[in-house]
Amino acid sequence: MGMTLLTVTVAVGLLIRGIVGQSSAETSVPVLTPSDFVGKVTSNTVILRPPMCYFNNITSLNCTSDSCDIYLVPAIDSGISNFEADKTNSSILSQSPYPTAFSSPTSKNYYLTKVGPPDGFTCRTVPDLSYFRVGSDGKCSEPNCNGILPTGSTVRFKYALLSMPNGTVLQETNWSSPITLISPKSPAAIDDSFAGRSAAMVVITTILSVAMFLLLLLLIIFLICKGCCNKPEPMPVLGSLRVRKYDTHNLRDPEQHVNPAFEGDLKKFSSFAPEVLEHVPTPATDSELSDSVTLKRYKNNDLSQEGSKTS
Repeated sequence: MGMTLLTVTVAVGLLIRGIVGQSSAETSVPVLTPSDFVGKVTSNTVILRPPMCYFNNITSLNCTSDSCDIYLVPAIDSGISNFEADKTNSSILSQSPYPTAFSSPTSKNYYLTKVGPPDGFTCRTVPDLSYFRVGSDGKCSEPNCNGILPTGSTVRFKYALLSMPNGTVLQETNWSSPITLISPKSPAAIDDSFAGRSAAMVVITTILSVAMFLLLLLLIIFLICKGCCNKPEPMPVLGSLRVRKYDTHNLRDPEQHVNPAFEGDLKKFSSFAPEVLEHVPTPATDSELSDSVTLKRYKNNDLSQEGSKTS
């Protein structure tokens, strides 16, 4: 008696589990991720909660992780009815390929993209930071790639369990609530007047403008003071003006040379010279050249001859 009761209890439990497991996908709907992510909804992408516990009873469907995959179905406008009509087709994966899913008025307005195998989305998987980003592949060209959605459209989503490789729909969730994407504004429609700015922005702009004006004013005052207070320094007398004559000692036969620019330069800088000479005489004798310096270059043989003379 007890053994019979135990058998009945196990059978009822398995039956209830099968019913609940089979209906869990039918009562589940895709929703936005509960995590506090930036950009949950953009102009062409959406971050959804992954299908955790949506397909937790695949044994009754003769489905394994090697033979089945979970797909996401994004649809806009008539895409919902088009998918419902095409889902009984065994080639559902090729009915509405992504590159042409939304490109023309005759497009079916839906596509399928792979999420992953069922064993990656069981109830035992921790779903805290798990998410699925719709549109992460950008403008892709594969039939079932994860392409971006039409900008600013209103989209609904559905998870579906498909048998591979044919792509027959075994289980599916309900359609999600409509999710409206962000519509970007035209730059011409942005109000850049003071009425469209906050009070804090106006205050900060005013403070920066006043500070810039004060810095410019201080710079002008500094330049004026520097130009008025600094007097020009007199030009010093060049060393060449002090030399009336010099010997070309770098030659083999040095000769005395009179600097012809001495008198002209001396008149030019007469205001700075301590002594002004009216005329620069041309000496004719050695006695008149007492202030000149004679330099002579010696070679090795000259030095030896000079030394012998001295001795």
